[in-house]
Amino acid sequence: MHSHAVELAQELLTAVLIIFFIGTLGGKLSEKLRIPDVVLYILIGLVLSPSVLDLVDIPAESTINQVILLFGASFILFHGGMITRLSVLREVWVTITMLSTVGVVVTALVVAGAAVLIFGMPFLPALLLGSILASTDPAALVPIFQKFPVRRKVSQTVITESAFTDATGAIMATVVFSLLISAGASVEWGAIGLQFLQLALGGIIVGAIVGWIAAFLISENDRGLLREFTPMVVVITVLAAYLVAERIHASGFMSVFVAGLMIGNAESFKLTILPKQEHAAHEFIDAVALKLRMLIFILLGSQVDFSVLKEYGWQGLLVVLVFVFLARPLTVLSCLLPDRKAKWKKNEVLFLFWTRETGVIAAALVGIVGSSGLEDGKLMSAIAFVAILFTLLLQASTTPFVAKKLGLLEKTESERVH
Repeated sequence: MHSHAVELAQELLTAVLIIFFIGTLGGKLSEKLRIPDVVLYILIGLVLSPSVLDLVDIPAESTINQVILLFGASFILFHGGMITRLSVLREVWVTITMLSTVGVVVTALVVAGAAVLIFGMPFLPALLLGSILASTDPAALVPIFQKFPVRRKVSQTVITESAFTDATGAIMATVVFSLLISAGASVEWGAIGLQFLQLALGGIIVGAIVGWIAAFLISENDRGLLREFTPMVVVITVLAAYLVAERIHASGFMSVFVAGLMIGNAESFKLTILPKQEHAAHEFIDAVALKLRMLIFILLGSQVDFSVLKEYGWQGLLVVLVFVFLARPLTVLSCLLPDRKAKWKKNEVLFLFWTRETGVIAAALVGIVGSSGLEDGKLMSAIAFVAILFTLLLQASTTPFVAKKLGLLEKTESERVH
């Protein structure tokens, strides 16, 4: 006879078993169909959800779900930093700065305008919705660009944008949410500016320090004490970068991205990581990231509230269409055109119009808002999940096709040899 705690643990393990087993089959199918695996994972989640087969029921507000979301997004974002080259970022730093500041505001305002017109929402709740949707999704983007070799300048711009907009989008959502809760109290713009600097700059500093220490410990120098434990160093680095940043009220997501950037570009900081350690790190990350993607996106699919979608779904889709086909192009144009140095080409700009996945960060933010008892919380949840489903199922699945049509797919090493 088991205790209640043991029974709950067994239920959770059963759900994880089902997710891993069916997710593995889904991953294999995605290879055969040559589509991003996250697309099939979210569809699998919909089928396994309490509303359909009722095989997976892990609530969005549960601790285990939040652990999976936070660690999974951090781990995948860390890997995005590792595969990003500083030499590429130097070419497009103006674009990335614009996308993560002006771009977030443009997206939020356009979405807010659509929500006001379509649902008659008050402006502040509508702006909160726009702020929630303003962040792109590293958990979806990084694996797509790993599997499909999109032109490096473009892919690394999008990955870096996702790292920085996670921070700025979260800041904007936090500020607007505070204004709603405070019921129209006076806005202290100086305090908001300081909060932004603390989140963004704090995340960069913490990530740089933690990343440099990790790179030093696995490098070839005499004090590279942990070279033989490279996979564990990776895990410790992800956790330390995220948690230390959050403890000082900085952006944990920006911190883990910068930590990955430091390790991936160790040679730029006079540190050499031997090929053996580098291979071990990438092999370990690839293996763990696959499991985390399964968990994140199958769980996201299983948590879709069909009753709320039924009530608001079609009108929510109108807001999402504005989000995808108006807000994103306006955001890209307003941020890329001023950057003359980057010399963006027409096909690259068109690709950036379309590459705009929404997922983990939006789900986490809307979960916080939904649990706060805010009047329009259910409506925001419905629109956010329509945005997640639309961008993952339609945009993520067609990203490789769009890249190919626009001539942005580069040849792999094996293709170059032949």
